Amino acid sequence: MAQSRIRALGERAYRVRRIASTFGRIYMGIKAHQVLARHIEPDEMQRRWQRFNRRSAEAIFDTAVELRGLVLKGCQFIGSRSDVLPPEYTEVLSRLQDRVPPRPFAEIRSVAEHELGMPLEEAFSHFSEKSVASASLAQVHEARLHNGRRVAVKVQYPEIRKLVRSDLSNLGALFRAVGFFERNFNLAPLIDELGKHMPKELDFCNEAMNAERVAKFFEGRRDLAVPRVHWELTTTRVLVSDFVDGIKISDTQALEQAGIEGRTVMQSLLEAYCEQILVEGFFHADPHPGNLMVLPPAEKNGPPVVVFLDFGLAKELPSAFRQSAVQFAGALLQGDAQTMGKALVDLGFETRGNSPAALHAIATILLDMAKQLRNQSYVDPGVVRKAGEDLPRLIRENPIVQVPEHIVLLARVFGLLSGLGGALGAKLDMLKTILPYAAGISPGRAGAEDRP
Repeated sequence: MAQSRIRALGERAYRVRRIASTFGRIYMGIKAHQVLARHIEPDEMQRRWQRFNRRSAEAIFDTAVELRGLVLKGCQFIGSRSDVLPPEYTEVLSRLQDRVPPRPFAEIRSVAEHELGMPLEEAFSHFSEKSVASASLAQVHEARLHNGRRVAVKVQYPEIRKLVRSDLSNLGALFRAVGFFERNFNLAPLIDELGKHMPKELDFCNEAMNAERVAKFFEGRRDLAVPRVHWELTTTRVLVSDFVDGIKISDTQALEQAGIEGRTVMQSLLEAYCEQILVEGFFHADPHPGNLMVLPPAEKNGPPVVVFLDFGLAKELPSAFRQSAVQFAGALLQGDAQTMGKALVDLGFETRGNSPAALHAIATILLDMAKQLRNQSYVDPGVVRKAGEDLPRLIRENPIVQVPEHIVLLARVFGLLSGLGGALGAKLDMLKTILPYAAGISPGRAGAEDRP
């Protein structure tokens, strides 16, 4: 027992040193580049910053892969925050979604058997030792129940709860110290957000309830699904649900070989998010391609099925969100920048000194997208990509005090959906799809099976 505690203390001390040295070097590099900027031409300095940012992001990437746990989860999270970080960071850290090595099976067996209170052989007729997916907090194994049903078993890593508490404390202290000296490089709010999310993400019963809640939104539809949870084998650290052997939504070649049209898949996905965001006010907030699968039609002339996985990150929207969002959308389509600015405030944006200038700059970019929406039935991926680059830059450069967390998550969802739409070659009539949902109507439920 004493040796185990000594090893644990030694590991935590190493993690503190590794985190502090990585971010300490980056911070010192930032200060050095700030000094250089006084003596170097802006164009050359911009190139230097880009090189420095990429090297720094690679260093964070390596640290995250080595330490895993909350460090990896946190880096995945901040990697999606283009409103806070330069693009080089988000480009590099976004790769963390697919770079998590699996843990030894003995560790997984130990946790699962402790949680279930029985040997794996008693709970399952078969349990694959090879993982089918591994993430920052847990990994997934394929198994079969004694009735023959194929299931996915998500098992939390054994020491993850202690590491999360320790890492959260270490990262919080580090980022607050940096933020004290460097007001424009303050990541402390992100740590606060992580601190709110992590207890929920570590509770697989909460994730299972999120899954069942969204599954109810899709009742009556044949083109959308959520795997069924097996509660009799689900605990706070083990989640058992139906296994989905589908096609990754971004695998366009496999979709084409299966005779599945990208446009049909994207239409279902867009309707799914309209239902969640505009009607129900609760949404799956992590739609990266690994969390979305596509199944071929279950019956002749039926639609392909988009399956949502992993509900660890789900978000409840404020009660007045839909009204403010509809007001914002109306002003956007009418080209009314003043009303757009007011709607942004209603949505939770804050500026230093209540200055409207920053919100007006943001509104201008969004108005350019609205002009295209009025003139054609889809948003060109290039316009979305440019807006995705310009908006975060404006938020960083202008006196924005706070972008509400739910807006950041929604922006991430929209960005991921836009990327998928481009990959699938889907040109959709977005206005025709969105407007009924904005009015509180769910046309997709009734018409899903009739849609081509």
